[in-house]
Parts: sequence; C-alpha cells; structure tokens
Amino acid sequence: MVKLTGIIQTFEPIFEREGITHSQEASLYYVLSICDPSLNFTETLREARKIRRTVSQRALTKGRDYLLKKGFLANVLLTHDTEKEFEQKDFIPVHLRIIFEENEEYLKEIYEPEDFSVRKKQVEDLYGVYEDNYGDYGLKMGKGCITLYYSRKWIVSYIAGIITGRRVKVGTLSMMLSGLRVFEEKYRQYYEDMIERGSKIRIVFGGEEEIEEMEEAKALRNKYEESVEVRYSPTISRTCKSFIIDDKLAMDGNKLLTTNGEELSYIGIMYLKEEDSVKNLRRDFENVWKISKALI
Repeated sequence: MVKLTGIIQTFEPIFEREGITHSQEASLYYVLSICDPSLNFTETLREARKIRRTVSQRALTKGRDYLLKKGFLANVLLTHDTEKEFEQKDFIPVHLRIIFEENEEYLKEIYEPEDFSVRKKQVEDLYGVYEDNYGDYGLKMGKGCITLYYSRKWIVSYIAGIITGRRVKVGTLSMMLSGLRVFEEKYRQYYEDMIERGSKIRIVFGGEEEIEEMEEAKALRNKYEESVEVRYSPTISRTCKSFIIDDKLAMDGNKLLTTNGEELSYIGIMYLKEEDSVKNLRRDFENVWKISKALI
C-alpha cells in the first residue's frame, strides 16, 4: 500500500497543475482504476477510504468527473459485440506513461532527484499492470466495439499510448481529420518515436488550417519524407475525426458542434479486431485518399 500511496501522491500535483480542484481524489480514482478496472464506483470509494479515510463520495465523484473533463478518462456509452461486460458508467483511462512523460520535467522541478527517481520507478512498475488490465489496445477488451464520449486531449493521448507502446507494432497509422492539430509540438514527439521504429503515417485532412499547424506538419513531412504522407480533400467534414491502425483497430469519430466551449465534445465508435468494420472504414479512407491532393 505504501508503494501505491507514493504513486497516488506523484499524480496529485500533475492533476492540480491541470486545474483539477479535487486533485487528491482524482489521483485516487485514476490509480485505483488502473490497478483494478473491475471495481464499480462504490467499490472504488471503499478502496479509496482504505488509503485516505476522509475521502467523501462527493469529492471522489468530482475527482472522477474532472478526469473525464480534462482528458484523462473517456466515458463508455455503449458496447457492441464484445464478450467484456462493462459497468453502466464505465471509463477508459489514458495510459499513465503518457501522463508521466508529459509532466516529467515538471515533476523534476518539485521533487529532489533521489525522490523523483523513486517515484519514476514506482510509476514505471505500474505500466505492466495497466497493460495487463486494459490489454494491448487499452480498451479493456480483446475484441469488439464500444462507443465513447471523450475530449480531444483524451483521443490524442490514447493514440500516443498505442503508437509508442511496448506491445503493439504499428505498421501504418491512417487518419482522416478536419485539421492538423495532431502534429502540434507537444504531441509530435510521439509520432517521431513511432516513425523511428519503422512505422508510417498517412493523413488526409479537410477544412482551413492555421499557418502554424501547416508548418508543423510540413516539418514532420520534411524530416521523415519516406514515412509521412499528408494530403488534402475538401470532401472531409469539419467534424470528422477518424483513424485506423493497420487491420486491427479503427475509430469512426466525430466532433460535436457544441456552442458552450465544452472540452467533452467528441463521440466515436472504436472497432477492435472487428474485421468487416475495419475493412469498411479502410475502404472509406482509401476512396477519399484517391481524390485528395498533396499539399505538403
């Protein structure tokens, strides 16, 4: 339990930095969801109180809801054709490796070197627990499809966890998007790591891009000319957010046209090892690819 407590304490300042007011409860919920994803909320509250007796149901709920809002969790809305049974209100967390790596320099600033090294080792020891519990593709199932409600940060972090993971060798990542923000500097390193390991990226986008976003995509294309293809098609909807990883995983996603600035503005169906569904989405992608043009 001491080790688990240390990991929870490591994530607290990360979540606080993200503006989560109930950072302690958020960290408790996040770490416990990784250690035992079978727990329902009542069981998670019981386990949380074994670590911190004063945790209230309201505070833990707030912590969980902030994790969802800030892109550390996705909400499972529906399940289809999967042997895995999900709870009525279930969530898929981002791989803790992605969160830790994005905040590693910040943690070095607030912890002494020796303390940081201990904490880093504790978090790394939990990588395997996450991967065992959530599977190679981080969806808590081996096959099937689920409908998710999520934020932009969650889906970008989710893809980063797959393409730079230890268990899945990605051949080609194909994306059909309304823009190129996926290549922003803070995310670009994940794509570079993927390419360095022999993978390729094909992206076709629509809409009007900012010059900065075009330049970031161009820089990646110029650096890895043989491994990156970027094309444009005006036929792509401004709400389209879809991707395919080889013949194993595909998401048919869309951005919701919200008017209140909500972070939770995406909904998508994830198909894992559903051969016909992945093939259909691949066919749609290739049809758009054929009529698109290279801009970069």
